[in-house]
Amino acid sequence: MALLSGLLLALPFLESYLFGIAWVALVPFLMAINGVSLFRSYVLGLVTGMGFCISAGYWIVDFLMLSKGYSFSLSVLWSLIFWFYCAHLHALAALCFSWLRRKSELHDFLLFPLVMTVFYAAFPMLFPVRLGDSQSLFIFAIQAIEFTGVYGLDAVIALSNIMLFRMISCAPSGQPKKAFFPWVLGLIVLLVWFGYGIFSTCYWDEHTNKLQTIRTGIVQANEAPSLEKSKPLYGYSRAYSPEMAMTERLSADGAELVIWPEAKYKGYLDQAHVAESYQHQLNALNTRLVFQDIQHADSNPLTTDTLQYNTAVMVSQRGNEIGQYQKMKRIPFGEYVPFVSGVPVLKGWVERFFGRFLNEMEAGAAHKVFDDQGLSVVPLICYEIMFPEFVADAVSHLDLRWNSANILVSLSSNGWFGRTRQPYQHVNASVLRAVENRLPLIHAVNNGPSIVALPSGRVIFTSGYHQAGGYVVDVPYSHSTQRTYFSRHPNQFLYSVYGLLLSVFIYSCWKRRVARFTSE
Repeated sequence: MALLSGLLLALPFLESYLFGIAWVALVPFLMAINGVSLFRSYVLGLVTGMGFCISAGYWIVDFLMLSKGYSFSLSVLWSLIFWFYCAHLHALAALCFSWLRRKSELHDFLLFPLVMTVFYAAFPMLFPVRLGDSQSLFIFAIQAIEFTGVYGLDAVIALSNIMLFRMISCAPSGQPKKAFFPWVLGLIVLLVWFGYGIFSTCYWDEHTNKLQTIRTGIVQANEAPSLEKSKPLYGYSRAYSPEMAMTERLSADGAELVIWPEAKYKGYLDQAHVAESYQHQLNALNTRLVFQDIQHADSNPLTTDTLQYNTAVMVSQRGNEIGQYQKMKRIPFGEYVPFVSGVPVLKGWVERFFGRFLNEMEAGAAHKVFDDQGLSVVPLICYEIMFPEFVADAVSHLDLRWNSANILVSLSSNGWFGRTRQPYQHVNASVLRAVENRLPLIHAVNNGPSIVALPSGRVIFTSGYHQAGGYVVDVPYSHSTQRTYFSRHPNQFLYSVYGLLLSVFIYSCWKRRVARFTSE
């Protein structure tokens, strides 16, 4: 039963149209840990976690083979270690839930959503994952995250599972059989959540039809992943790349804004003639451009190290550079090594271990918004789109004005994961950021699929996977003059959940101590 639960949890992450399974997937898990010892709860939770991690995260094997050149067998070995670590999310959640059920005697409808929400939010993962990340196609279910972020969706999914479990089981609840209040309250939460979802979806569908649009071009280079400064393709140069040639065609089709994804080194930020060429060409095309490049900063005069930044750039229709944004959320063990990047001896050992894939990057200092004549772009680079609070903080820097195009733009490269489902998992999770902040999202991915999502979460464009091309999409932009509740208070719901679970722990410990004192 525990393994079945892990496999069921993975299905919506592998095929997004199976989103409904997440709402029942934890029932076998609850059956497995019901009434067993704490140690057995931990072991069964580990089984659930392994089933989920191996099924939904099988692409780690491809990632290691492509990024480090490992053999298949060695990649599987390292992947098993990674999966075993990640599986502890469910193992520790099972242990915590089982302990609280015994010690607090509070109702399952409170405990289970609390525990699952906290562990999915707080457990340290290399690639963050949450229950709600699989729900991008369940339009009615994702609307209320404009108040709570994806964490509220996690809680509601957990509530649905525990209510269904209690309906089909005879599990003791620690409550009188006639205690209907938790059931009534649970049903009210679900009805309010989905009732708001239906209302909000209808509102945004009608509202979107009234919005103006900005004609946007998306370039999908479909480059093979590489850490080297590869030579330009035959017939092209750094000053005139295949992406620029495609930009010319998109501009001819009326594109006012063109997006290039995160991809190989371009030389714009290091070579003056490349920057001048870009600016001259965009001025001639009368088209804005947002793209990513690697920036090499002057090294410290006391060292021989050259600082690198993963940087997004915007150039205006007149060829003027609007601004630069340096990536702040770096990939652990890919763009930096936690705790050792500032220790030369340890850093050298780690670099030898991880090989060339460890491409040390410096972290940017602040969020930036690219403003250009009625267009405001919030730039995010790849990994950053997975962090709700981080994106909300970036949106807080927007100067929201009526009749201004305010757009989230994420630039990604997922070629390191081969032909797996990982890129789909990445873009599907990113759709939730559009709803949380009620802004349109353009997520350009080097190898695809690239998407355009509306503030309602509806995806109006999806490009081909592992297919090079250029696409033109009329993107409706928001006229909103205010941020969502989540954009203004991104930590409020999650901190409330943390505080509530901590209070339950304190209450449980106090209750146990009182019971022991009374017995003595």
